[in-house]
Amino acid sequence: MLRNISGREKMFIIGAGALFIVFLIYQFVYTPLMRTRDEYGSEKIELENSYGSYELLAGRYLSARSAYDLYRSQLQEKKSLAVLTYLENEAQGAGIRDNIEYIRPRGAETKQGVTVSSVEMKIDAISARDLFLFLEGIEKNRKGLIISYLRLKPFFKEKDKVDVIVRVNDITVD
Repeated sequence: MLRNISGREKMFIIGAGALFIVFLIYQFVYTPLMRTRDEYGSEKIELENSYGSYELLAGRYLSARSAYDLYRSQLQEKKSLAVLTYLENEAQGAGIRDNIEYIRPRGAETKQGVTVSSVEMKIDAISARDLFLFLEGIEKNRKGLIISYLRLKPFFKEKDKVDVIVRVNDITVD
């Protein structure tokens, strides 16, 4: 059948066949490859974005973890030393241990995992300067201690001294 066709017609048929093969390759090979490449490109961009957000979350986690570890170590230190002992040691360090009439617990209250324990101290004949240094040392040197009540009464024997009742709240997280 191709023997009866002229050379020009053979070239036309071969050219048409080649174009048809190129069309089929384009339609069934090249186009699906390009579509898949575009899909993988968009997935790559999504993965890069999610990777960036995971890096950000990891950074936040590490900073939160270090803060958590710091607070946990402070709580462990706090649990190892009772509040009454701590207050007595601070009074000893401030040089007012002999002025303390009493240190007594006033109870504890727990709400939603937070425990607030109260301790009351009565200090007799203390100068304002020593009192200030002592109170500053209480709150400064131990986390979670808050002076919630302070009552001053003049000491009648010496003008520059006062009698003090101090209530300290110790806040802990269970």
